[in-house]
Amino acid sequence: MINKLKVKKNNFLKIMSCYDATSATMANLIGCDAILVGDSIGILNLGYKNTTDVNLKNLIEVLKIIKKVTSLPIIADLPSHSLINNQLAISHAKKLIKYGANIIKIEGHDEISQLVATLTKKNIDICTHIGITPQKYSTKKTPAEYARIAREHECSGAKLIVLSKMSNASNKKVSENISIPIVGYKNTNFCNGKVDVMYAALGLLKGDEIKININQQSTVFKQLINFFQKNS
Repeated sequence: MINKLKVKKNNFLKIMSCYDATSATMANLIGCDAILVGDSIGILNLGYKNTTDVNLKNLIEVLKIIKKVTSLPIIADLPSHSLINNQLAISHAKKLIKYGANIIKIEGHDEISQLVATLTKKNIDICTHIGITPQKYSTKKTPAEYARIAREHECSGAKLIVLSKMSNASNKKVSENISIPIVGYKNTNFCNGKVDVMYAALGLLKGDEIKININQQSTVFKQLINFFQKNS
């Protein structure tokens, strides 16, 4: 399935986080290359305070819905509680695949390399997520450190890497040191694609944080106001 994503360095990949049948259908219509079923659903749709509150059941329910309406490749987050140990992570990754995921995304740096290798040996395609990792506290690293980690993930079997809110220097260093595609979140310089949540893509969210902070100046918000004020 990773080949279906056209995972080549010269393709600019467009990946959107979707949470329901409507957003997944929109992703199809606008020409996205893949859909991310991410743990941001916890904050934006389920009312949780943190992405760490998201559990496997939450993601599976969304996966089952989205799988009904799209043939696009689906990337699914492995929730934070799945990373307690490798045995649990493997079990949960297999369940996500069973219910519709094609690629499993794992947040982390050095600590996930062994898990990436283990899942790869079990023929599970992996996307890693480095940089700012909401699931866990991580200190900012140097461009050279990020490049080393990205190389390690590639050597462990990762097919795709998300660079989350990293600097131009870090993105560039990573791009120069690995052969697999990199997808940027909030900074796509030197990347082979971009990923973002649907609400941010629509201009509905203020700032770069995953939280319900509505941009009342957005076109979509103003359209809603106009719609409900019309003939009132």
